[in-house]
Amino acid sequence: MAASWIRNHRHESFPDDDYRAWLISRNPPPIVHRSCGVRFARLQIRFDRFVKAVDRGLHRMIEALERSKTRCIQRELQLRGIRYAQRMDDDTSSRR
Repeated sequence: MAASWIRNHRHESFPDDDYRAWLISRNPPPIVHRSCGVRFARLQIRFDRFVKAVDRGLHRMIEALERSKTRCIQRELQLRGIRYAQRMDDDTSSRR
């Protein structure tokens, strides 16, 4: 049943029944509950990504230090007259 919303006066308020009918008939936006669980899950995903990025950075830094130390040791051995046979198929040389 449609209610009539015609008012004679601009500042005149709706009668109680008409106001209730108006509240029922209007199309309110959907109620979306953002639970704490959803926010916590998103925060946990962001934290995991951050930890993985830091872990990758530290691993790259460790690998770079390892290659640098290996080159330094090889140079020292060559300066002392010890020839160090280099393998070109090792894992560190293939990354370069």
